[in-house]
Amino acid sequence: MQLDGMGNGPTVLVAEPQALPGMWLEDMLTDAGCAVSGPYASCDDAAGSLDDVRPDFAIVSIDLNRGSCFPLACELRRRGVPFALISGNAQVPRAFADVPVFDRLFDARMMIETVAACSVNPGCRGGPRPCPIRSRIETGEGIALDQCPTACRA
Repeated sequence: MQLDGMGNGPTVLVAEPQALPGMWLEDMLTDAGCAVSGPYASCDDAAGSLDDVRPDFAIVSIDLNRGSCFPLACELRRRGVPFALISGNAQVPRAFADVPVFDRLFDARMMIETVAACSVNPGCRGGPRPCPIRSRIETGEGIALDQCPTACRA
């Protein structure tokens, strides 16, 4: 399945801690005509790449190495980058109820369709969103995952 017959597919950030699933995602996206940033195993590595390569979409596993993905998900929201989460058995906070969520075992075509829909639909992007608790996140102050305020998804 090709997203663009011209080879001008979107850039997709992949944040996945396991090597084989990360390589599979990279191959699947590349075969569909996407450019891939990653795969990154940790939240810090993926977030650090955002200044170098602005993705058009991101695929983020909830259980990254050295912590959860939610600080990365919040940063993607602040920058207006649409994303999907791969949850496995992990619970997704209500603040991310509007984000596509995939189980660990998913059909590659469904992921490609999600990436394609967001790359042609400007409404999917939203736009940058301010985070009212950004200073608490940056200073490492403890917050519960369900404290991510609704303003982050407004």
